[in-house]
Amino acid sequence: MKPSVIQSCASVLALAVAGLAAPVHAQSAAPAAAAATDAPADTLSEIVVTASTGTKSKLDSSVSISSVDAAIINNFRPMSEGDLLRLLPGLQPNVSGPGGNGNFAVRGLPVATGGATFVQLQEDGLPTVLFGDIQFGNNDYWTKSSPIDARVDAIRGGTAATLASQAPGAVINYISKTDRSEGGYIQVERNLSYDYTRASFRFSAGIDDKTHLNIGGYYGAGDGPWHSGYNLSKSYLIKGNVTREFDDNRGFFRLYFKAQDTQEPNTQGGIACGNLSGGKVSGLSACPGFDPRRASNFSVYNTNINYVDFDSRGLASTPLNGITTKAQSLQAQLHYKFDNGITVDNNARYTSMSGGFSSNFLSVAPLSGLIGSTKNGKTVARAVYGAGPDKGKDVAEAFYNNNVSVYTRIRDVGSFVNDAKLNWQGDLGAVKANLTAGWFYMNQKIAMDWHPNQFNASLTPAAAPIDLLDSAGNLLSANGFTGYNNNWGGCCARTYDYTFTDNAPYADFIFDVGKFELDASVRHDINKGSGSGINANPVTGDAVTNFITTNAVNPVTGASQSVTLPYYLPDGARENINYTKQTTSWSVGASFKPADNLNLFVRASKGVRANADRLTFNGYFNANGTLNDKGNAAVSNNVYQYEIGLKNRGDIGGARYTVELTAYHSHFNITTYELSQTICPIVTGSPTTFTCIVSDKYKTTGAEFYGTLSAGGFSLLANMTYNKSKKQPSAPGSVFSRSNNIPDLSYTFAANYDFSDLVSLGANITGVTSTLDGAGNEWPGGSVVGANIKVRPLKNLELGLNAYNLFDKLTPLGPAGTDFNAGGGKFVGGISPVLGRNINASVRFSF
Repeated sequence: MKPSVIQSCASVLALAVAGLAAPVHAQSAAPAAAAATDAPADTLSEIVVTASTGTKSKLDSSVSISSVDAAIINNFRPMSEGDLLRLLPGLQPNVSGPGGNGNFAVRGLPVATGGATFVQLQEDGLPTVLFGDIQFGNNDYWTKSSPIDARVDAIRGGTAATLASQAPGAVINYISKTDRSEGGYIQVERNLSYDYTRASFRFSAGIDDKTHLNIGGYYGAGDGPWHSGYNLSKSYLIKGNVTREFDDNRGFFRLYFKAQDTQEPNTQGGIACGNLSGGKVSGLSACPGFDPRRASNFSVYNTNINYVDFDSRGLASTPLNGITTKAQSLQAQLHYKFDNGITVDNNARYTSMSGGFSSNFLSVAPLSGLIGSTKNGKTVARAVYGAGPDKGKDVAEAFYNNNVSVYTRIRDVGSFVNDAKLNWQGDLGAVKANLTAGWFYMNQKIAMDWHPNQFNASLTPAAAPIDLLDSAGNLLSANGFTGYNNNWGGCCARTYDYTFTDNAPYADFIFDVGKFELDASVRHDINKGSGSGINANPVTGDAVTNFITTNAVNPVTGASQSVTLPYYLPDGARENINYTKQTTSWSVGASFKPADNLNLFVRASKGVRANADRLTFNGYFNANGTLNDKGNAAVSNNVYQYEIGLKNRGDIGGARYTVELTAYHSHFNITTYELSQTICPIVTGSPTTFTCIVSDKYKTTGAEFYGTLSAGGFSLLANMTYNKSKKQPSAPGSVFSRSNNIPDLSYTFAANYDFSDLVSLGANITGVTSTLDGAGNEWPGGSVVGANIKVRPLKNLELGLNAYNLFDKLTPLGPAGTDFNAGGGKFVGGISPVLGRNINASVRFSF
């Protein structure tokens, strides 16, 4: 070996050791991000930095990866991260609200329970949480779009399986603005349809000739999009980065920082009335007194959740404030190029993160079934409003909300993550080689307390608690609560503290021979779980019931009354986990460029996702914490994907276009835990009616399209995803049939026209075709239209209006199901509707 090579390798080792500082990721080699414009950028020319290695452009790579830049996102004005993902092909998100808790399917890979089972959200190349489906901790709680974002990348399939962990379906990477530029903006927004105001900013500056800064953030507050009547939305986010460039264009060292404190509502569910005939749903409309486009369980008549505290065993209360997050992170990134084609990258982040989930879910039942039922050992004679203008009067509605009021204290979901890699590029005879070896490490904490409470509420007036009385006028409830920590039976009064780690060596090999390129990558994940948890103590199939006595005001008489209610505690045997599971993923691809602006590619991949906290309390562990046979089968799920695609860009009729088209087939299995009565079958007499193990097989065939077109002042972005997704339940004798909650076609189109430097107009439409619910009923698809206008009357001043759901459609773009039949072919269904029409006005001053 030549001395120079030895010296370079020694230097690499020294830098790797010296740089705990220096955690690495594929993004590190990215060029400076361009300033955003209203037209979609030709992102095919950008270097692939998400779940990839090397210095290939998106056009030249053999993976399906698309990008959307900050200007397009701003025009589209997504109401949540789920809305944002509609701009990207292959993704099928549901409606989630600004707080998060979205379910993100990809390429027909379903959300069997909740969260993003096969999708990882990243910020600047590193995951925010290791698992996308942490219970009460979905990855969209922690990742929020911000003014500092330059673009969002989405790689589907392919090397997402080998160059990222727990993400065989897709990696979504929020990429910060890191370029050297000067100036920024200050913007103030005010929603004209509901109470919400937000101030945001971005600032960039050079510190010296080798150092520059980018920083941005926002603060927003108000009642929020569901007209709660109290200050439900209250959030700030600050993100930034400082870059120091090395001499001789050898690379850079960069520090990222983030401080986040958010309080935002989640979608709690909604209802719609309609017709059901022959397995088809039609005629959807708002039910009397409840319009899910504007109404929810967030209400001035119900602003707190009561529960029994695990430590004090006394009654406690917490604000009903949706999803709250607190996060502080520091990330360090090193990219250094040595001689002889050697590059070292290291990307590391430490994050302190905690929060809470405080929300009342919504499903409905006939009020007639409540009167005469037995509650807490006595017969319900009356149901009355516990608050609001009709306080003390008998509930006059045909149906009411009987879903859970849940508070989950998210004590710790902090993490440390490091991605280090060494790359060599050079010639092996006539072959150009690009060889990478790396090591990914992540330590993920998951510590929570669950308090699912039994609660009854009205639909009108909005979410007023319903109190129950016996024939003597005695209360059987307190402020709408009929029990504490016990809504899901003995399953879920639980507390736990787990640590999950993932060590993953990986390698990637790319060989370029003229018009042909071959690449292969492999990853070996070593997943470990440790810690313990306690659930309610099972006794002959049920949990130990405790009772607590409290004073409550009888809404009929106005007098204080003593009420005794049941509650559960996590007083069962402690379950320990202490296991290791190793899995291997691979991906092989090839591409052919018959012309400079055309690339054809094929790829086959096997990816793995690991179960984490969803494994617990399900009989998967031996007494010493190791996995038993059932646990070994459930701890990880394999996803096999096969792709063929093309990428092309060029000019046609004076217009510039880009096209990305991929056809795919995949098959996979999934085993996970669910606590939803909408998914789990009801077992008569079971103490865990609402919980079950989901263990199904899936296969899907489809195609995705992503394209842009620009001509003069006109620009267009279009994406479409077609799926034929099928599911085979684990029950004996079951066969493959159409998957529920996966539309055959989902699409988004966003157009913009700059008439001049003074005025620009834009419009967008996003929608889905029909879907099946869990009972096999077919629900109609729908679409939502948005529009925007920008006026620049003075230099550096921009006035904007942005309309969401312009035609105020009641459209279910997420899971739906029939709650109960109302007779005569009528029914009440649970849906996840988009928000109603709202108009947002903004003023931006640039400098």
